[in-house]
Amino acid sequence: MRTTLTLLLFLTCIIGANSQPDQRLANSTKVNYDWRPGFISITEITGAYGIGDTDVPYAKYYYGITTMAGYQFTRNIKAGAGLGIQRHNEGTLYPIFVDARFSFNAQQVVPFLSATGGLGLNFGNLRDQTYVYINPAIGVRWVAADRTAFCLSGGLMMMSGEFTRNSFVNVKLGLELKTRTK
Repeated sequence: MRTTLTLLLFLTCIIGANSQPDQRLANSTKVNYDWRPGFISITEITGAYGIGDTDVPYAKYYYGITTMAGYQFTRNIKAGAGLGIQRHNEGTLYPIFVDARFSFNAQQVVPFLSATGGLGLNFGNLRDQTYVYINPAIGVRWVAADRTAFCLSGGLMMMSGEFTRNSFVNVKLGLELKTRTK
């Protein structure tokens, strides 16, 4: 009798575990909407402090604004392209970039990883002052309302020109907007 009851209890536990839904359920409509695929726009203000050798041009600091238009493919993956303006200590660069983001599973506060890379252009001297850069970062998003989220991230930006290589620790604060989907 004890073996039968133990087996019955064990089967009840297995059936209960297997009957759970495969997809997580959102705890609010704004989170449910955030998980859907669709077009996105992310606008960020950014600031950075140079590390390493900061005696070369464009190496001490920068601040600026960027905007990206992209698409959220799944609940976790977003990608897009954008442009912006960055005011460095010795001049202004205009970044043209691609950005990819991976969000971890969460509800209203969502940690994410991002990878940005592209060109920083100085239209006054394109030949000598065009930089290639990458900017891996880690951050957190707060889903504030339907189709609206705020993001805060920090990372390491590395910029390489013809004769220089500059590195920065940067922080970005942004607004993410999403189109209305059915």
